[in-house]
Amino acid sequence: MKPTAEEIRALVGRQLGLRDVRLEDDIAADLGAVSADIINIVAALEDLYKVVIGEEELPDIHTVEQLHRLVCERVEAS
Repeated sequence: MKPTAEEIRALVGRQLGLRDVRLEDDIAADLGAVSADIINIVAALEDLYKVVIGEEELPDIHTVEQLHRLVCERVEAS
């Protein structure tokens, strides 16, 4: 099941305790996520969509939209 942008936004918001998360938000700079938050977000996405996201890919992911695209790519490849 390919995730929608709304599903990713909602998950990020839940993980960070935020209500208003936009696709263009920078996960760290705009939403205040620290590395542990990002790891928890990725773990939740991996569990939900049954994908694997390598730690080496995380430095290239800045926005919620980039995270959405990465998860979609992984879902399509599986």
